Amino acid sequence: MGPADLERLVKGLDLYTDERTLLGVGDDAGVYVYGGHVFVHTVDFITPVVNDPYLWGAISTANSLSDVYAMGGKPLNALAIVGFNNCELDVGLLREVMRGCADKLREAKTVLLGGHTVDDKEPKFGLAVMGVCPSGKFLSQEGAKPGELLAITKPVGVGILTKAIKEGMLTERDIQDAVGYMLMLNDRASELALHVEASACTDTTGFGLLGHAYNIARRSKVRLSIKFSKVPVYEESVFFVKRKLYPKGAMENYNFIKENLINEGLDWWQLLLLTDPITSGGLLFTFSEEKRQELDKKAQELGINVWVIGRVEEGEGLRVC
Repeated sequence: MGPADLERLVKGLDLYTDERTLLGVGDDAGVYVYGGHVFVHTVDFITPVVNDPYLWGAISTANSLSDVYAMGGKPLNALAIVGFNNCELDVGLLREVMRGCADKLREAKTVLLGGHTVDDKEPKFGLAVMGVCPSGKFLSQEGAKPGELLAITKPVGVGILTKAIKEGMLTERDIQDAVGYMLMLNDRASELALHVEASACTDTTGFGLLGHAYNIARRSKVRLSIKFSKVPVYEESVFFVKRKLYPKGAMENYNFIKENLINEGLDWWQLLLLTDPITSGGLLFTFSEEKRQELDKKAQELGINVWVIGRVEEGEGLRVC
């Protein structure tokens, strides 16, 4: 469940807000102003996506921090959320998870202030995070305009790879590139989006590329057109999805957006790559075509990759070709 799910659950409820609430339920994070500072609040947790507990803790931490970066903010502090079965699992595993979390928080210069644990059959780990927008401005999913370009900062298809790990067909060592991207903070991607004055921005996580692209499209009242050949995809993901190995979430995501999708010739496996659930994915943002060369130059300075994968058009929903 993500922000869009919560938005549906609270629809019609008389939620309390005040004059300091800049952005409430439904976007990647909430935004609140107090004492002249613009704060960002978010929460996220995941089940294990890799077998190594240290890596899981670090990846989950990067994933939880991502929503703050998607809003153009900088994370300040966090609270841990832990689900763990003490009777069946060695507490040493949990300590390794926390060690991965601690190292990633240190990299992000984010303070762990505490947290809460619950007894749970299925392990879960994540963070509630508070951040700040130093400039006083924040990004959201609303604002994309026809004629703009669409960019992404990490490849897609990681859900298929983590499914293969769970099935015993891969190890973390087999997909070092994908693990590296999952461990990568979106701090530099956020800096890139702010530098090119992104009009709309989100991070790519559980709803897959198309699910998150649709969120931008519906909030901005535009159509996003995505060219499959321009989308960065892990080669191993293509191998497994063609053999019909993919998480059920990929099909659930496709069913969620299919009525708002114009498909111009993509095969079933290509669509599933675009709807594959992502853990700790990149930022997806729209920006003016005039900033195209500046985008590449800044990305090179920051030492990150960025791919322009489509355009913003008049209309509504999504188009893939």
